[in-house]
Amino acid sequence: LVLSDKLVSLDGQEVIIEGYMAPPLKAELDWFVLTRIQLAYCPFCSTAADWPDAIALVYLGDGTIRPTEKPMRLYGRLEVGPSVDPETGMVSLVRIYAYKLKTL
Repeated sequence: LVLSDKLVSLDGQEVIIEGYMAPPLKAELDWFVLTRIQLAYCPFCSTAADWPDAIALVYLGDGTIRPTEKPMRLYGRLEVGPSVDPETGMVSLVRIYAYKLKTL
């Protein structure tokens, strides 16, 4: 997987990005995976091969959000580069630290 020059240039910048929440594993979320395309909403209906490359891990500043199938617009700070979440062990290349979410 090669990250685009445009994406890398936005590291640390405030961004507005739209996409879909990937199928969640719990009812209240303080983080989720954002995808460019909508995936099957059942978390057990997709295989690893079904997941697209264009994903970002989204951390919510305060509070939680309920899962939704609707497209979303996120406002936050973009972080690019490999990272391992200390709580979940999830490895990510792109993260968004969101301070505002809007369902479209």
